[in-house]
Amino acid sequence: MTILKLKNQEQVGMRLDKFLSLELKEYSRSHIQTFIKKGRILVNDKPSKSSYPLLLKDVIKFNILEIKQDSNLKEENTELTIIHEEKDFFVIDKPYGVVVHPSETGYRTGTVVNSILEKIDKKYRKDAEDLRPGIVHRLDKDTSGLLIIAKNKKSHDYFVEQFKLHKIKKYYLTLVYGIFEHKEGIIDSPIGRDIMNRKRMSVVASRDGKEALTVYKVLKEYNIDKNTHLSLIEIELKTGRTHQIRVHMKAVNHPVILDKVYGIRSFNEKFTKLYGLKRQFLHACKMIFLSPTSKKIITVESKLPNDLDSVLKELK
Repeated sequence: MTILKLKNQEQVGMRLDKFLSLELKEYSRSHIQTFIKKGRILVNDKPSKSSYPLLLKDVIKFNILEIKQDSNLKEENTELTIIHEEKDFFVIDKPYGVVVHPSETGYRTGTVVNSILEKIDKKYRKDAEDLRPGIVHRLDKDTSGLLIIAKNKKSHDYFVEQFKLHKIKKYYLTLVYGIFEHKEGIIDSPIGRDIMNRKRMSVVASRDGKEALTVYKVLKEYNIDKNTHLSLIEIELKTGRTHQIRVHMKAVNHPVILDKVYGIRSFNEKFTKLYGLKRQFLHACKMIFLSPTSKKIITVESKLPNDLDSVLKELK
């Protein structure tokens, strides 16, 4: 256990995170703030806040080995398909089943971040938000498709701002249950935490959620039997809320096929037996954005993976 105390009167009133960033120079202030938030650092044997103003008598305790383990990311040589690459960023085609970044309580290895570390600027990699260097947006574990990776802080900040301003066009292909009455449309329904299950999202009242806009277009319709119909649709996300497509499709009674959280369990089991699919039918197929490097409009596309494409070929 490492113990720190204030050395002089000049340090009295200093923020806890600032004091620690001066004492632990190998870690950025953002990393220090994360350690404090996680309760890794105690003041007088109690968790504190980054903004806590220090007193001369305060005793700061932490386990340096735990902190080092927290901040270390394992570099792996897993190959990822790169669709487009420039000096400051690149775009990969993420396979399904791969988590985008490590987490404190979940995956520590086998993620996209573990695989792309060698291509990330070392200073940016050190200073990046905890466990997420390069990541400017995410895809669910069982969603495949296009993912932008920033190589440095400059491009990271650029893409975060572009996503915030909704200037990056994102398109998906998904197979959903049922037939749409209107073959094109816009779903404009706020999304927030499900009050019955905080791990899920749901459509909520505007005061309780965030704006969520989903534009859909039916591409093809299929019949499994005379009573069971499916629709292949293209979706453009105008916003990027957690589970947005899946939540909106459930809200209009057209859940994504094989969605284990928002889908129809009995039908999903039947569908897997019929067609062998083991994950949700959702693929990020196209993105259009302005490159921060070349200043050109970039269009990247990804074909349906074999497991999804083979399902469509079998459907009538």
